Amino acid sequence: MCGIIGIISKDLITVNNFYKLLTVIKSRGPDDCGEWHDDRVYLGHTRLSILDLSSLGHQPMSYQNERYWITFNGEIYNYLEIRQELIDLGYLFDSKTDTEVLLAAYAQWGKNCLEKLRGMFAFAIWDTQSKQLFLARDRIGEKPLYYWYDRDKFYFASELKALVKMLPHQPKLDPISIDLFLHYQYVPEPRTPLAGVYKLTAAHYLLIDYQTWEIQPQPYWSLSQIPPISGDPIELIRQELDRVIELTLRSDVAVGVALSGGIDSGAIAALAAPKYKDTLQCFSIGYPNRPPYDERKQAEELAKSLGLPFADIELKTEALVDFFPDLVSAMDDPIADIAAFGHYSVMKLASDRGIKVMMSGIGGDELFWGYAWTIEAVQLTQRKQQILQGQIKPRFGLDLISKFANHRLYRKFAYSHKSPQALRSLLSQGIEHSLLDLQHPEQAVYQNLVGNFQLALQYSKQLYTDEFAALIPYRNAFRPYEMHSQNIDEIPQQICQILFDTWLVSNCLALGDRVSMASSVETRLPFLDYKLIELVMGLRQTQPDQELGLKYWLKQSLKGTIPDEVLNRPKQGFQPPVQEWMEGILDRYINYLIDGHLLELQVIDASYLNKICQEFTNKREHTFMLYKLLLLEIWYRKVVMSELL
Repeated sequence: MCGIIGIISKDLITVNNFYKLLTVIKSRGPDDCGEWHDDRVYLGHTRLSILDLSSLGHQPMSYQNERYWITFNGEIYNYLEIRQELIDLGYLFDSKTDTEVLLAAYAQWGKNCLEKLRGMFAFAIWDTQSKQLFLARDRIGEKPLYYWYDRDKFYFASELKALVKMLPHQPKLDPISIDLFLHYQYVPEPRTPLAGVYKLTAAHYLLIDYQTWEIQPQPYWSLSQIPPISGDPIELIRQELDRVIELTLRSDVAVGVALSGGIDSGAIAALAAPKYKDTLQCFSIGYPNRPPYDERKQAEELAKSLGLPFADIELKTEALVDFFPDLVSAMDDPIADIAAFGHYSVMKLASDRGIKVMMSGIGGDELFWGYAWTIEAVQLTQRKQQILQGQIKPRFGLDLISKFANHRLYRKFAYSHKSPQALRSLLSQGIEHSLLDLQHPEQAVYQNLVGNFQLALQYSKQLYTDEFAALIPYRNAFRPYEMHSQNIDEIPQQICQILFDTWLVSNCLALGDRVSMASSVETRLPFLDYKLIELVMGLRQTQPDQELGLKYWLKQSLKGTIPDEVLNRPKQGFQPPVQEWMEGILDRYINYLIDGHLLELQVIDASYLNKICQEFTNKREHTFMLYKLLLLEIWYRKVVMSELL
């Protein structure tokens, strides 16, 4: 795990100041830093030593008489297997690093080397002979890669705050992205909050020829292209889980597990413990006075049963409020998920105990139907298609959807600020957006389903200045979540793909990467191994599992490995004292918003902002919207303007 930056320019470059940029991302790689350049190309790197801790792992690294130069962030879990394949082809290696293997793989197979990589990565390779820059990002988007370009220059970096300092001008906020953030609490990739700055989309690569200067990301993998698979799901999934754990635990440094009382992290700890009991450690978080949602007791009991050491940290409101501006800076992107504090705290605890690699259960819910609302979304969207295709009468579908609108699961989800915005948008496009075409009298039912999403739409009508609102296209907020197929059988896979392409990558993975790297800790996510994903998605095409219950396949595959009480425990999730935290943050920092850049830049209307701020002070209303606005304001000050708060 590391940090990377780079430039390719048609003009001569002055590299004097670029080395200083590495200090901006030093937390991503505190063990070493390096740079390579010629008169038109610059590559920079900060290193967190995980594999081959010697100086042979120094980057940027060259290969084949310095034809190829690489700056690489991430881990190639199957590097040993690829290394042996290359040795059989006649390649020689000086180090035991996955970086050198990646360089040799590119030298041998070019862009097709991506098909062989099993891991998380973002890297750039400069070919001094062909004058081409190759950049790529892993299939799921675990590792970040930002870029900006014009007719003469192309800049890239692991973090937005570093890229901002590279730009030749002060970047402007992108109105479309800001509107998306206020609806979804994050900016869906490839967009960023800044105009002209993009994320390289997950499972994409860029090949930039110095002469043609064509900047067009190309996909190399997609969930939609996974073929059907037959076989016993329980047996196949268990076999693949064992293999994934073995691969993701490859490390030359100490490894920990972020452990809750749930199935996902429990599965990782239980599968890893037999082979790594002497080196594996468990870490968890809790809250003062141990409220019912505090899972430390369950986590500690599981760790004890596995023979693993356990440590925990208690999250206190005062600490969060004090740390909030620095937390926003660490997040790098504006992400209004209050879970950031918990993620950061457990990673900081692990770092303080000498841990460089942490295993996490992120992705298990998205892959194995861990949320009841995703199953409901599949059912509703299938019903919608049946109505549109004339398979059932609209009245039946409307009754079903109306019933769901009042269901406790939906209401709990739709009115919770912590809920992934993906479902609201799914319902928006899947019901309001599509079924309104029926011109049915009950169309109002669909509009009412949207819950907080519709509320956000109402805010935006009054919140923005007229000038800013004019720059946002009609129905902008619905676009990241549109369905692309009318095939009812493909709907479960499409729901998963939407979750992976939006909520998972732009909220969960972005947050997880930034707050862990802020403490110089690498996070590894076994449930997002692409081979495991292909297996589950392929099996799902021949044996649909969404009707079997939450995480049925995963639970069955883990029987006998983790205790039944863990398998059968109701899903709890991350449930901090949200209202208390947000109110504490707003009470401390709201003046930054009242006299801030969002007003100066004429993004938000001053009179409406003053109105909702006053109503928050007097009645504790508008808390989540004000929290998002405040986070955006502090993000702009810290990341874009480099202000000290």
